[in-house]
Amino acid sequence: MSEQIKFIIQELNKEPYNKKFNLISFDSLRTDNLLQIVNDVFAEVDPKMKMDVRAEDPEQMVLKSLNFLKVLKYKPPETMDLSDFRQGLVGW
Repeated sequence: MSEQIKFIIQELNKEPYNKKFNLISFDSLRTDNLLQIVNDVFAEVDPKMKMDVRAEDPEQMVLKSLNFLKVLKYKPPETMDLSDFRQGLVGW
């Protein structure tokens, strides 16, 4: 898992995101900040996904995110409960 986190941080520090994360700063992010980062990545692929997750209705945000992931043909791990996956998209 640590290698995956390092990879994510390295990629977020590059264009177009230009974040200045290290392991400590990334680990200290609040859930809403992490969700915003995920949404920012989605918005790079599809600008219609751009939103402020704190201002968005949580149910609408989950629906948009799930539909977007469906378009990408993403499937959560089979070992993960789908309701837990959806709850993770809400984050709080």
